Amino acid sequence: MGYALKSIYAERKILYILPLVLIFSDEAPKRRFLIAFLLTSIVGLVMSFLVIDPFLHWRFTLNPDIVFRSNVTQSMIFALGGFLSLWFATQYQEWARKMVFYIVALAFFLNIATLTAGRSGYVVCLVLVVWSFAMWRGFKGVLAGLLAALLIGALAFFASTSVHDRVMKGVNEINTYSTSAEESSLGIRMVLYKTTWTIIQETPLFGTGTGGFKKRFSAIAAEKYSGWQASPAEDPHNQYLFVTVENGLVGLATFLLLLFTLVKYCLKDGSPYGKMAAGCVLAWSATSLFSGHFRTFPEGHLIAAIVGMLMVSRLPPKGV
Repeated sequence: MGYALKSIYAERKILYILPLVLIFSDEAPKRRFLIAFLLTSIVGLVMSFLVIDPFLHWRFTLNPDIVFRSNVTQSMIFALGGFLSLWFATQYQEWARKMVFYIVALAFFLNIATLTAGRSGYVVCLVLVVWSFAMWRGFKGVLAGLLAALLIGALAFFASTSVHDRVMKGVNEINTYSTSAEESSLGIRMVLYKTTWTIIQETPLFGTGTGGFKKRFSAIAAEKYSGWQASPAEDPHNQYLFVTVENGLVGLATFLLLLFTLVKYCLKDGSPYGKMAAGCVLAWSATSLFSGHFRTFPEGHLIAAIVGMLMVSRLPPKGV
């Protein structure tokens, strides 16, 4: 029961959305939130570059890729910061101001490509590239965005040693997990996915029940595997598998409906803020194929804040 309550408590972030919608329905608080988010991200960005220096690294006990909690969290924040900087650049006519934001955006993307080796950040960047084109040109923009994302991804892969090594490391972890003596990020995911799929097949419609994954997975892993592969786990590192294994296909359908509804209402009034929120929901939906970013503490709170603050824009009174 304790673990079940813990699992339910992890979903509390969705409750933050409604009060935030009521508080941030006007444009002014939305812009203040975006400015505050960007400034905070820039502080983290500057610190990330500064602690490359050995003395500052020792002085602040920080690594360049974990100024914000972890390289995963930091890469996602910096990806949002880069695209937000590009958006702010479009809000000004003066070329000097535009250039400042373009340079900041470039610094964010450069950091992701060289220092903050979080694959989730790569995914967020690619999703937001496609989404930006879609908001610009509709369905034709999606096709153009997919092509642009493919080209950007290929360029980053071949031009950045960090991106190349991070991607190839993941490929190697997937290919060798069954024979590897050491646990790896994607290796443990392969074990989690295979075992989770086995559990889903046992109770596909309604699942094991909230909190049931840990006990069932640990029992199967201990029986089927040895070494690090037999370690117990609380989460399969895939949001959709987690929902399905504990709440069945009924729960998965409900979760997908929730995501669809969030995107729908983000786009309802056509405001740029709602479009930003919708893009973030889609980005989180993509990264959650490899993690549980709607449940994890930093990423879950961040997406709840973004959606709550940006989703709804109150229309001005008629005649104003």
